[in-house]
Amino acid sequence: MRGYVAMTAQEVQDFILAQNLEVSDIYAPTKKFIADNHDLDEEEIEYILSMVAAEDAVEMKSATSDLVFVLAFEIPEKIISDSHDMSVSLSEPLLWENLECLFEVSENGEELTWFATQEISSHVDSWLK
Repeated sequence: MRGYVAMTAQEVQDFILAQNLEVSDIYAPTKKFIADNHDLDEEEIEYILSMVAAEDAVEMKSATSDLVFVLAFEIPEKIISDSHDMSVSLSEPLLWENLECLFEVSENGEELTWFATQEISSHVDSWLK
């Protein structure tokens, strides 16, 4: 299951260093969300959830960091402890190896720029400036 979480540039750097991420809930295409949106295909569902996470990211902006991100993870089924309307609760941290990609969120939150996992470490210093 693919999941989406909003982060600041500093949190991205912390995740790179720790290689794991403690989150209680992460946006994901739960059975309820899919049932409530049965007219949407998988790509449309993924887009909606990534944009909901982007809205969270825009709210996280602070005076010290204008850049915010959405990270997309492949969530191992074994760490999903509960399912909600449009998110799942996790019993264990997400690992760097679960990361699929990172999206830089535009200032207005309406556009996402894709970065492969291999690109993140080389960009993070510039994102922190």
